[in-house]
Amino acid sequence: MTDQLEMWQNSFGNDYTDRNNIDWQIRLPAFRHMLGGLNIKRVLEVGCNRGHNLIALDHLLGDESDIVGVEPNKHALHLARSATSKVGFLYGTVFDIPFKDRYFDLVFTAGVLIHIPLDNLAVALNEIYRVSKQYILAIEYFAEEETTVYYRGYDNLLFKRDFFSHYQNQFPDLKPVRNGYLASEDGFDRCHWWLFEKASS
Repeated sequence: MTDQLEMWQNSFGNDYTDRNNIDWQIRLPAFRHMLGGLNIKRVLEVGCNRGHNLIALDHLLGDESDIVGVEPNKHALHLARSATSKVGFLYGTVFDIPFKDRYFDLVFTAGVLIHIPLDNLAVALNEIYRVSKQYILAIEYFAEEETTVYYRGYDNLLFKRDFFSHYQNQFPDLKPVRNGYLASEDGFDRCHWWLFEKASS
């Protein structure tokens, strides 16, 4: 348990969840662009919050898909489960993902790695890599150098960094497939994204 994870599990995380209420449909074109043409059926989002991304992916990938999210905030889990019965939502954290190795075709985060201190990042990336059979997608804030951002009264909750390099340095077998930038009109908050494929897939 990190200090940051504890914050996201308490009232601070509840308040974020209540603010984070968007129309999932606005994100559909972005996901089509990021994942279009790929053979993906089993998907995991780590840190899914209210499940907006997973509801979009369920519509994109169709009835044959198996869409799952793990989330450490119980308030967010309740809202996600209330929003749809077609997506599975489980309690879990990026440091201990409750699935076996290579279980998912795609594992992704969206605005989750930015909240993990550098000392704990390798553990999180290892868990994501472990449960992915083929693809890993990171949708996160980018900075060339490690940058701490003052966020809602705290200076230890938000970090911009070069996540592309972190993944490549930790897992040299990861092959870059696609990358890009998502702005507010895409339904995201000025994020970069990187899609990787495991060489052993």
